[in-house]
Amino acid sequence: MERLITEESGIKATRELGKYLGMPILQKKINKDTFGETLGRVSARLAGWKGRCLSFAGRLTLTKSVISSVPVHTMSVISLPKSTLGSLDRVTRSFLWGSTTEKRKPHLLNWKKVCQPKRNGGLGIRSATDMNKALLAKIGWRLLHNVDRLWARVLRHKYKVKEAQDQSWLVPKGTWSSTWRSVCLGLREIVMLGSSWVIGDGKLVRFWTDKWLLGKPLREVTLMPLSHENEELRVCDLWRPGTGWMFEQLEPLLPLNVVLHLQALVIDNVT
Repeated sequence: MERLITEESGIKATRELGKYLGMPILQKKINKDTFGETLGRVSARLAGWKGRCLSFAGRLTLTKSVISSVPVHTMSVISLPKSTLGSLDRVTRSFLWGSTTEKRKPHLLNWKKVCQPKRNGGLGIRSATDMNKALLAKIGWRLLHNVDRLWARVLRHKYKVKEAQDQSWLVPKGTWSSTWRSVCLGLREIVMLGSSWVIGDGKLVRFWTDKWLLGKPLREVTLMPLSHENEELRVCDLWRPGTGWMFEQLEPLLPLNVVLHLQALVIDNVT
């Protein structure tokens, strides 16, 4: 069929569809060559003759400038292959410590330490992997909150996005595109791990299985196993208006420090 269309129209067939808005149109499996141009641009910016004339402080400033600008557009919409991310870090390390293809210089500090914030003794450089995940998480955050935007409505409808507390829609599927797979990676590994409920009237929040009081669900700190009926209880089900928490039901199940947390919290039935 492809040959017939080509002969009839006079237009040659191709497997390479080029780019759209600076991103390659992906038709095949992503590999280290797919985003080789991004790596090449970073290497070219850092390997210029001017870089050899800079002091360590100058190389550090240039490194931060290049890493925070050149690969950002690509990293914001796709999860780059591990080999590409590793190569980005390797190029950055070599330039920072003054290594060249002719002469390799010693790295005076562990790379993980270099990527720590300055307040923690590092140099404040972002590792490629962390930066990639953070940018993808930013897109995921916007998807959850900018629900009225056209692009968000299209994606939410196509991939059947549900509420943040129901993460069944984040389970990877073989039919997902590379871009959507990448966005969900940022959601799973960054956004959802740090999300929690802010209590209002407690009608939507599950007392034992949602994160709302501690940094983890309360069922992970219980003193004994919960029944199925207990796991389905909402926060409002264990709050008695005018009296407060039903501690006669909670104290046998929770440690004292968690009970004290509860005593300091009031459910809002007014606003």
